[in-house]
Amino acid sequence: MRLLLILFLCLSSHLLHSDPICETCDLDKVKVTQEYLYDLNFARVQDFLCTLDESCQDDLEFTKRSNETLFDVVHNAPEVFLKVLQFGKLKNQDFILEELSRPSHAGINVEVIRNKIKEQDEKYMFKYDVLSALK
Repeated sequence: MRLLLILFLCLSSHLLHSDPICETCDLDKVKVTQEYLYDLNFARVQDFLCTLDESCQDDLEFTKRSNETLFDVVHNAPEVFLKVLQFGKLKNQDFILEELSRPSHAGINVEVIRNKIKEQDEKYMFKYDVLSALK
């Protein structure tokens, strides 16, 4: 029994520290993120962010909805967003920052989002990159 517990803990630890499985341009993950905008956690934000990719630019519906959702995520969960950028083992941080520099419509209140990021702890290494992207 004790051996099973140790094996389970080792496997769980490995899974927590492994790279996320990303399916780019996954509109279903965007929809799930929108459904949970007021209950975002690390895993949900990580699942959403890893779907963002330059290769999705030809899919206009995905591009528009994912951009709006990105700004909603940063607005509703700025600390979780910064944690995922720093610790989520994403390979697309540069693209995410590019997306933050080009909101899909004028109704996105970038100044409010900037203020929420400014309030976050200095320990997040992407804080100033995000602020720079949010012009």
